[in-house]
Amino acid sequence: MGLKNQILIDIEKCYECAECEVSCSAGLHHRKNGFKMILEEAIRKVTCRHCEDAPCVESCPVGALKKEGDNLKRAGLLCTSCGTCVIACPFGVNTVETVEFLTAPCDICEGRKPLCVKTCPKGAVLEGSFKEDDEKNIYKVREGIFVRGVHWKKQLGLQK
Repeated sequence: MGLKNQILIDIEKCYECAECEVSCSAGLHHRKNGFKMILEEAIRKVTCRHCEDAPCVESCPVGALKKEGDNLKRAGLLCTSCGTCVIACPFGVNTVETVEFLTAPCDICEGRKPLCVKTCPKGAVLEGSFKEDDEKNIYKVREGIFVRGVHWKKQLGLQK
């Protein structure tokens, strides 16, 4: 069994786009938007404050958001895109651009070349071998998916 694909999203480069043009090759993804799901997870990893009272979770009328320890998870098939989490988030982490109804999980193009890497016009999606590195601002989102971005605690001087 060979090495599985790994991708890294450079969130600062990603923010430079007005609208994401990244394509996804997974045939089973609704509107082929598997990248949106990992982008949402990546943004939550470095910018979400994981509020103790989690107003976004409390505001969700269908229970699509759940707080699990230091992580916030969204069940894409439960989410109805009502927008209450967008309104409730005091830090603007949830946005209509990243919280989209019927997203499907990314399979990191297992067995094929990741189309998201080839189609990102800003070069914000990279393929390679990555590991968590606090000094380089690289954080593991989930198996095979990493994000590079300044963590909000570092931005506020709460963490070195």
